[in-house]
Amino acid sequence: MHAFGLIEIIIATAIVSATLAGFLQVSILSVRLLRAEQYNLEAVLLAQEGMEAVRSVRDESWTNNIVPLVYGTIYYPVIVNSKWTMSTSNPGLFNNRYTRQIVFSQVFRNGTDDIASSGTPDDGTRKITVTVSWEGKNIQLVMYLTNFQGQLAGTTESKIISYEGAGTDNNLISFPSNNIGNGDPAQSFTTLAAAPKVTRVDALIRRTTPSPSNIYAEIRATPTGAALSTSNLITGSSIAASPATWVEFRFAPEISLSASTLYYIVLRSIPSSTNVASGSAGSINWIYLQTPPSPYSGGAARRYIGRLSNPLDAGQQLDQYDFGFKVYALQ
Repeated sequence: MHAFGLIEIIIATAIVSATLAGFLQVSILSVRLLRAEQYNLEAVLLAQEGMEAVRSVRDESWTNNIVPLVYGTIYYPVIVNSKWTMSTSNPGLFNNRYTRQIVFSQVFRNGTDDIASSGTPDDGTRKITVTVSWEGKNIQLVMYLTNFQGQLAGTTESKIISYEGAGTDNNLISFPSNNIGNGDPAQSFTTLAAAPKVTRVDALIRRTTPSPSNIYAEIRATPTGAALSTSNLITGSSIAASPATWVEFRFAPEISLSASTLYYIVLRSIPSSTNVASGSAGSINWIYLQTPPSPYSGGAARRYIGRLSNPLDAGQQLDQYDFGFKVYALQ
């Protein structure tokens, strides 16, 4: 009787063990399938983001950003100065796993204007292939990108005023002042005879610390006056460290300015560089040039606006100095 009970226990134990082993295998397989699905989903999202990066670059300028790209060359979408750009330098793995590449291909059209493998080249269209690879696997998304803006009639954005001869790279402005409240820098400019609708200003700047405060631009009628318009926010860490680059500040909607009038481009930070102990961080150089009487006759550089929490402090005008700047308007 006892022997028979022992045999039953052994058989039952074997059955339970086999069942548990089966459940374990099923669980392991389920985890693997879930992980594979997760990786595939992440890859698809990265590829879709790559498509959006290409559209963003196209929307900024087909002529400057798409036309120079070489067919068949591998490009990597990277963010520089808070906007997408196409780089030939590999930025490395995403999440230590994925590689994302973009290839631009020439498009041909046949006699009925349909896309074909051969025929007449269509210079206003590109085939875009985004590939995301990981662990021996990859997914691809393909789309056709067109220069739709070039086919639209209407106004265009053009540079109307600028000073582009700045070349001195020093910390002239103490901005964002690294928590000590040294105020904001500005560059004044004079509009032309026709009243412009300004869409953006560019500043020639670079960061000199890893993570300065985020910054934005204002257009004012006086150094300490109210902002007539405020630009988008630029992430401080996205500003190039070297060399200095033209960083774009956009105003949406465009701002209408008076003709033949003096205005100020004021750079500001979050937290504010005008307030002591506000938490403003790091340092940014606005590239300038000093020559007597002035490199740009229509305005002058200015620093320390609103310093030490004084909103009425117009700062120091630097009559022989001008910062690198560009003003764009609808034409």
